[in-house]
Amino acid sequence: MSDIIPHNIIRKESGMKKIRRFTGVFLALVFASFILTAQESSTKMETTFKGYLADKMCGTGFTKSGDPKIAAAKAKKHTKDCALEDNCKASGFGLVIGGKFRKFDDAGDKLALDYLDKTKKTNNLWVEVKGTANGDSIVVASIADVKASSSKK
Repeated sequence: MSDIIPHNIIRKESGMKKIRRFTGVFLALVFASFILTAQESSTKMETTFKGYLADKMCGTGFTKSGDPKIAAAKAKKHTKDCALEDNCKASGFGLVIGGKFRKFDDAGDKLALDYLDKTKKTNNLWVEVKGTANGDSIVVASIADVKASSSKK
């Protein structure tokens, strides 16, 4: 009779196995979600943005109405000389896109200054910016004139 296992011990063992199995599956799911989150945050896609280059002080004023047509009309008239004035330049730079102003990161501000120093344009600063969106701002990789075939009218 010593070979007989009491009924309640068998249930405890199978209950422990269920708990172990559940814990293993739970830990695997948690680990997988951490991996996916890490991949998502480390692989932000570089995007091409097209808009009017402006300093923050003027650009935020152009977009106050929220109307994309009004913002674009004002940004199109914005001059290179204005953007390079001390107060405007000190406010930083960004793009007027669809009635909103998207601020550049610090590296983008430096690239914008380089662009403004080199461009022959005096206004209508329609540019193509390659970078990564970060909330309402853009982490800028490059700034260039928009190709003639895709320029804004």
